[in-house]
Amino acid sequence: MDWETPIMEKTAEIICRNKGRVLNVGFGMGIIDSFIQEQNVQEHWIIEPHLDVYTKMFDDGWHLKPNVRILYGDWQWYFKYLPKFDGIFLDTWEEAAYWFLENAHEKLTPNGIFSFFNNPHNDFDGLHMIKSNYDICKSWGDIEFEEVIIDKIDLESNHYWESSWKKYYCPIIKKKRSEEHTSELQSR
Repeated sequence: MDWETPIMEKTAEIICRNKGRVLNVGFGMGIIDSFIQEQNVQEHWIIEPHLDVYTKMFDDGWHLKPNVRILYGDWQWYFKYLPKFDGIFLDTWEEAAYWFLENAHEKLTPNGIFSFFNNPHNDFDGLHMIKSNYDICKSWGDIEFEEVIIDKIDLESNHYWESSWKKYYCPIIKKKRSEEHTSELQSR
């Protein structure tokens, strides 16, 4: 998964721009969380549902970092109890996250930034977005993309990335002011 490194580095920079409280849903290999730590945010929250990954986080000392809060279990268990965040990243493996995407704005501060892993796994052709994710987020946020060049990939051992994919487009969703969001919903 080394090919994810430039993507995760750029995404961490994006979601940490406000420097406050940041949430990562899905620790995985911890690539993005290592980059979040480099951004010197006030609070770094992580939700991880897989016991093996959770155990490895403790073995690696993530629970000892002064600004890190780890929640074990599914994000659905915690969503309504979470505070507001200045940045949120969602990267869950093989899980339909539409409900989270539809409701992420509820957990963002007024200038909050949300991003998700724009998985190029199926039918990716450059700027192709998974349309349903784009439409969901567009209803509550302003969407833009930052390009990440992917140039150092061992294609022999990589099963997720194809040689023709040279760029990744990181989705950046900035929460609309509540009155903009309300008027847009009323116009539907």
